[in-house]
Amino acid sequence: MDTSWWISKDELDPAQQEFIKLPASGRYQLEGPAGSGKTNLLLLRAQFVAGQGEKNVLVITYTNALCDFLRSGLAGTGLIEGDQVRTFHSWAVGHIGRYLKTHLVEKGADFDEDTRAHAVELLKQANEKLPAKNIYSSIFVDEAQDLTVEELRCLLSLSENVCVCGDIKQGIYQRDGLDIAADMGLEKHTLTRHYRIGQRIAQVADRLLEPPSPAQSLEATSNYNPKIQGTPSAELHRCIDRDEQFSKLCELLAVQLVAFTGEKIGIFCGKRSTAAELAERFEGTEFEKNVCYHATDTDGFASDARIHIMTMHSAKGVEFRAVHLFGIEVNRPVFRGGCLV
Repeated sequence: MDTSWWISKDELDPAQQEFIKLPASGRYQLEGPAGSGKTNLLLLRAQFVAGQGEKNVLVITYTNALCDFLRSGLAGTGLIEGDQVRTFHSWAVGHIGRYLKTHLVEKGADFDEDTRAHAVELLKQANEKLPAKNIYSSIFVDEAQDLTVEELRCLLSLSENVCVCGDIKQGIYQRDGLDIAADMGLEKHTLTRHYRIGQRIAQVADRLLEPPSPAQSLEATSNYNPKIQGTPSAELHRCIDRDEQFSKLCELLAVQLVAFTGEKIGIFCGKRSTAAELAERFEGTEFEKNVCYHATDTDGFASDARIHIMTMHSAKGVEFRAVHLFGIEVNRPVFRGGCLV
């Protein structure tokens, strides 16, 4: 998987450097907007702790796509193995199976709301059977806003040293996970600047989700450098129907696959049915062998394909060189008849 999103310690700004230099032992929560470097800092801290000899670390996130994404940032370091990066679902199933000798869910079953509630009860029982209270030297959690306080309490109670990060604005499951700082007394840190979102794209995002004040908008807090990172663009293509949208999409993809050699392109859909329809449209086209369709939120991100079709839910937290939103007229009336790229 492409790792161009990953940055080294030398590329961090003063606020990020301050966080990365916190003692290895401690209980921290980091919040900040999309593109502020939270995930990078989380993984750099995980590497730092592992480099101090504390190899028994656990890195948790929400989806398989994000798991693969995080593993790509740790690849080749020799400090943290791939199986130490897990989804909360995967970790819960394994933890319950190991200490209670029971299955949380049957293979292939959905990790739905009822299962999540049942998992919390079983995790509490499993934690009572542990040979020691702290079974991990450190625990790191990305996208904490997508978990609940109860879920995080079950997880974070297994180590004296924890670090969680998230952004309430990026929460799409209406969870209370970021309240864990007050619940467990975590030391809070906040980033205010972001570097990944270009000004033009930030303007669009601010229109979709109005900021509390102009000073707090994504546009105002953007440190994106177009001279280094390229000129950002966001265009709405108004089309008569899905056929015209797809035709325009293919036209743009043909150019981008050449212009962005080796880099990945995302196509996001608001509904699974729209994503499935789009995947079918690519069958038999020149792009077919380069397309990966993520049928569910749990699909991984290990494919070498350069074009990835997924729902907006599945796409959260991952990065692409270019992104297209297909069929979004069903989600946002303001885009009626449009395809945003």
